Amino acid sequence: MKKIPYLILMLAVSVLVACNDKNQKNSAAKLSVDELESGRYTISVGEEEAPSIGKYYAGNGASRFAFVEGSDGKVTQIYRRAENGEWTAVPNINTDTVVNIINSTPVLDQSIALADLPSSFVTNTSFDKVMKFSLGSNGSLTADAGDCQLVGDVFESDIEGLLAVSLTTANCDLPLAMDGVLVVDKDYQPAVFRLIASDDQEIVDLWVYQE
Repeated sequence: MKKIPYLILMLAVSVLVACNDKNQKNSAAKLSVDELESGRYTISVGEEEAPSIGKYYAGNGASRFAFVEGSDGKVTQIYRRAENGEWTAVPNINTDTVVNIINSTPVLDQSIALADLPSSFVTNTSFDKVMKFSLGSNGSLTADAGDCQLVGDVFESDIEGLLAVSLTTANCDLPLAMDGVLVVDKDYQPAVFRLIASDDQEIVDLWVYQE
């Protein structure tokens, strides 16, 4: 009878080890994305019969930022490459993945600086909450009137057309803390920019207009 608790314990340990091995394999999944030279591109990825559309932004160094949209035009996948050359994905991948770009069309570069942006903005979240905020000359974002609050910082990026952002929110039904980019593109007018950010799990895709 005394052997039964021991057997149960060993079984539990075996399950935990197996789960840990699986998690380690998932976290070690390798990601690669086709290389494009410095510039901005509209891209198609996936199967030629049913491709997904997105954008690809390549800096002069190793930095890259790309996203893919779903059939509703919302961002469903983000790919980033840091200066160390390592690609990461949101949502994260569980198996080795190669993203093949089946078509790429260069887009005219559009440089952007903080000083070029207006100071007051408004957007609606996917839950139809109105979010108003202001941008200071130092790159700080401050919340304006309303229950949905967004604050953070905007930074210059080494990739043309992108500004990096670090954000926190309250009462917006959005992740409480996010990192991402502000994408400036003539295709998005009359929106001033497109906010694409995540908490490494959930993707937020918002069109932001001048208030």
